[in-house]
Amino acid sequence: MTVAHFTPCRIRNRAPHSRWLWAMLLVSSTILCSGLSAGTAQAETETSSSNDDYQFDDNMMFGGGSLSRFNKINAVDPGQYTVDLYLNDRFVERVPVQFVAGAQGDVQPCLARALLEGAGVLASAITDTQGSECQLLSDTVKDASSHFDFAQLRLDISMPQSLMLHVPRGYVSPQNLDAGSTIGFINYSANQYHVSRSASHAQDTDSSYLALNSGLNLGMWRLRQQASLRYDSQHGSDWNATRTYVQRALPSLRSELTAGEGYTSGRFFSGLGFRGVQITSDERMLPESVRGYAPTVRGIAKTNAKVTVRQNGNDIYEATVAPGPFEINDLYATNYNGDLDVSVQEADGSISRFSVPFSAVPESLRPGTSRYSAAVGKTSDVGDNDLFSEFTYQRGLTNTVTANTGLRVADGYQALVFGGVYANWLGAFGLDATYSRADMPQEGLVDGWMARLSYSRTFAPTNTTLSIAGYRYSTAGYRDLGDVLGVRESLRKGEEWDSASYLQRSRFEVSVNQSLAEYGSIYVSGSTQDYRNGRERDTQLQLGYANTLKNSVSFNLSVSRQSTGSFENTRYGGYDGHNNGNNVNGGSWNPSSPGSTETVTLLSVSFPLGSPSKSNTPTLSSSVSHSSTYGNVYQTSLSGTAGAEQTLSYGMDVSHDAEQKQNTWSGNLQKRLPKTSLALSASKGEDYWQASGSARGAVAIHSGGVTFGPYLGDTFALVEAKGASGAKVMNSQGTTIDGSGYALVPALTPYRYNTVAITPEGMNQKTELDDGQRRIAPYAGAAVKIQFKTRSGNALLVKALLANNQAVPMGADVLDDSGSVIGMVGQGSQAYLRSEKPEGALTLRWGDRPQEQCVLHYDVSDRDLEQPLLRVTSECRAL
Repeated sequence: MTVAHFTPCRIRNRAPHSRWLWAMLLVSSTILCSGLSAGTAQAETETSSSNDDYQFDDNMMFGGGSLSRFNKINAVDPGQYTVDLYLNDRFVERVPVQFVAGAQGDVQPCLARALLEGAGVLASAITDTQGSECQLLSDTVKDASSHFDFAQLRLDISMPQSLMLHVPRGYVSPQNLDAGSTIGFINYSANQYHVSRSASHAQDTDSSYLALNSGLNLGMWRLRQQASLRYDSQHGSDWNATRTYVQRALPSLRSELTAGEGYTSGRFFSGLGFRGVQITSDERMLPESVRGYAPTVRGIAKTNAKVTVRQNGNDIYEATVAPGPFEINDLYATNYNGDLDVSVQEADGSISRFSVPFSAVPESLRPGTSRYSAAVGKTSDVGDNDLFSEFTYQRGLTNTVTANTGLRVADGYQALVFGGVYANWLGAFGLDATYSRADMPQEGLVDGWMARLSYSRTFAPTNTTLSIAGYRYSTAGYRDLGDVLGVRESLRKGEEWDSASYLQRSRFEVSVNQSLAEYGSIYVSGSTQDYRNGRERDTQLQLGYANTLKNSVSFNLSVSRQSTGSFENTRYGGYDGHNNGNNVNGGSWNPSSPGSTETVTLLSVSFPLGSPSKSNTPTLSSSVSHSSTYGNVYQTSLSGTAGAEQTLSYGMDVSHDAEQKQNTWSGNLQKRLPKTSLALSASKGEDYWQASGSARGAVAIHSGGVTFGPYLGDTFALVEAKGASGAKVMNSQGTTIDGSGYALVPALTPYRYNTVAITPEGMNQKTELDDGQRRIAPYAGAAVKIQFKTRSGNALLVKALLANNQAVPMGADVLDDSGSVIGMVGQGSQAYLRSEKPEGALTLRWGDRPQEQCVLHYDVSDRDLEQPLLRVTSECRAL
């Protein structure tokens, strides 16, 4: 196409300065590109396939300025920039990168071998250029290219997939993980409770409770303590430090180390509280696509084919594979069972299908993955500080087989477990066998076995999920370590010992869930267990139906029955075993305890009082329950939220006990503030009234001072944005930057990229954000400090004039008194900038020669500095 009398110009890139400059240059470029070119003698021709660089024609500029430095695609001055590095559109990390002038006069990034290898480039694909740490990408990796967006400080690298390491979806390189900063914190939860009773039990009771969950982060090490302070008018005060421990991640082992007070996993042996050292696998370090259990899908493609994986009618994976055998081993673990339906659509349109069985129990692992736990220490919640050790190990062998084993050893006690999981089209079967050998104080040496079976299966045609959560059977000689230590300690104290697992013969648990589509769902669950010590069988059973109608009316009907067996007169502690009451070892006598049975039926209905689409629509709920022991209870409640951000929630409730002929009225109110959460509640019965108030929040202590915020999770962030007070932190419970320039982000997901962003809404008008978004991947338990760059001061629109009222050349840099570039001259010889000083001197530079520089003095001290923008006109004098 031929265009006559116009100067052709194509804009491909943003100018390498702030967005206000880009807007000015866009307007200027539009004028330059559309205006008549007096200096063009003949028409210029441009084809649609041309790859010529765009041109800023200096002949069209008034005042003799020049924008020729922006005539290249990578229009950036050489130097070091901290950029967000992306490889094939996948975020790698934020790193400082040196940009240098290339052979063609352009500016290219200079990347070290270590950086490329850490980003996933094969070492064999990287060519060293004279052993230099700074290597141009075009000279280092064949067919690789880069693009730099200065406005976003984003460097995109394009690399052939054949030169890349294969990593699972969601993979985070260990070198990108952030251990956080040295920060201390305290989570607090305070509650004040008052109850006043009348009638025969007339008295007033006041109690106070303060829970503290505090910690200190020092590099990779994390110190934690959980403690509480309780006070009431009858018993006084009581301080209890429930747990103190240190932790740190062991990335090379994909594990976490805990030293101090902790708990065993309870995966194969019963859970125990202890003081000691524990190392356990941390699956959070794995990419989400290889966490949990999902089978490996293998097949063969004839052409470049599209492979789609579905489960229960839902697409869960899709990818393009090359001709030949393929393997998919990074399926995300799903929350439901159901066979995988795989379709392979070839390039010629033909489709082949096959199915992969998918059933899992909690102990199922992917092929090639493993999980372990090792602990050694002294028991703290049972026994007398008895020394013990424990080790467990699991490994996924194939799609269908997972093997596991474990060992637990203590003084006079040994236990060994082995077993595994087998999955096929019938479902997933888990079977473990545990052998124990214990030296009991009165029985002597006893040994026995405990076998445990689990099963899980989803029947796709009827969408029925069946889970036998556990069936276990124990022989007469089997003993759990907790029971062994409990019996020994009880005998020393002349007491009796009893627990839900002591001398248990068998236990059976089952759960069935049946979806009825739009007609709701039915669930059945139950458990039963019996014992060898004369205690009768305990049984729990629950049946329920739930549904939500199209008008958002939901209802639930459930029936539950619980039966607790009675206790026989058997020997505990120091008795002689006869029903004559003779105490041979100083024990105490407890008679038989009768069993109990209760059946509870509950019907509840809830519906919105208005449009369900409105967030603040209140909900009315009503229920009636019948207990075979306590009679009928009727209850109605109203709950909802208020405020644009739903920071206020409320509830009102009234109930009637038909058996006791009593009415109870109650209400509650919660307010979520940026720095804390407050709650009030009160209730009134026939012969009492009660009121309570609570506060919940956190305090972080760091190098910049003290920052208050909402309750903190184990992994959190401290945001620093100096001068940006009032700015909101996105997705953080309404947190705002405080007057010191800090805010707390309550929770981050460890070992995953988290986006932390702040919005200028509500921010001090004297400050601008240079960047408002960061991506970080923290270690578990890290307290990450995130610094956002800001510019503070008065916003100035300066019109600079040379001698004889001539305009300063467009594109000239504006420097402050420290020599830093703080702006650029745009149209009309104007420059937008911020300065903390109400008066000062600026240097304008459009070349290296003295005559291409000038100094401008400004003074706005006599102006109203609260104005959002101050206009200044001043002469710029030659140096």
